[in-house]
Order: sequence, then C-alpha cells, then structure tokens
Amino acid sequence: MSLAAAANFPDRVVAAASYHGGNLATESDASPHRLVDRIRGRVYVAGAIEDASFPEEQKQRLTQALEAAHVDHRVETYDGARHGWVPTDSAVHNPQAAERHWQTLVQLLDAALKPARAAE
Repeated sequence: MSLAAAANFPDRVVAAASYHGGNLATESDASPHRLVDRIRGRVYVAGAIEDASFPEEQKQRLTQALEAAHVDHRVETYDGARHGWVPTDSAVHNPQAAERHWQTLVQLLDAALKPARAAE
C-alpha cells in the first residue's frame, strides 16, 4: 500500500516504507513495482529472509524497477527474520529485526522530512 500511495500521490508522499510486504514485484499487471516510475519520494523496503511472498526474484525485480525509475531507494532482506517480524504479539516477532525496523524508519523519515522543514 505504501508504494501505491507514493505512486498515486507523488506530490504528497516524500517517503514510503514497506516492512515484510509481500507480492511487491509479481508478474501481475497490478503488481506494485509497475507503479514506481511515478514515485518521487524516497522508498525503503525490508523483507524477511523467510518469506515466500517476497522471494529473492521479486526483490531483484523491484530493485531493478526502482533503479530504472531513478527512485531514491533501499531494498534489503533481514537475516533471521520471518514474515511478520515487527508486531510484538506475532508468533514470529524478532526483537532485533523489529528494532532495526524502527531505526530504518526513523532514518528514512528524518532524511525525507528535514529538507521540507528547512524550507518552511
């Protein structure tokens, strides 16, 4: 949803993050990676090493689409994490990966929003 929001509202979304998102770069015509050429904000995507809905080939396809669209992005896979690692009430919660999630999210928002604040 974050990639779709960034693509559909490029003048409003300066940063989009996806953590343990799935099916981000499938063969489907409705796949989110097909929208990235409209994104103007920064993008951060983190997948789990154990996630059938975001395998390595989708990671590569998404990365290639973001690069071709010249989107400022970072796509990575968290070792030791399984799909759904962030919520503390999840059976696959991973405290280290969840902490990394918060750190990368704060960094993304800080980098994207500081220039906007400076212009005010």
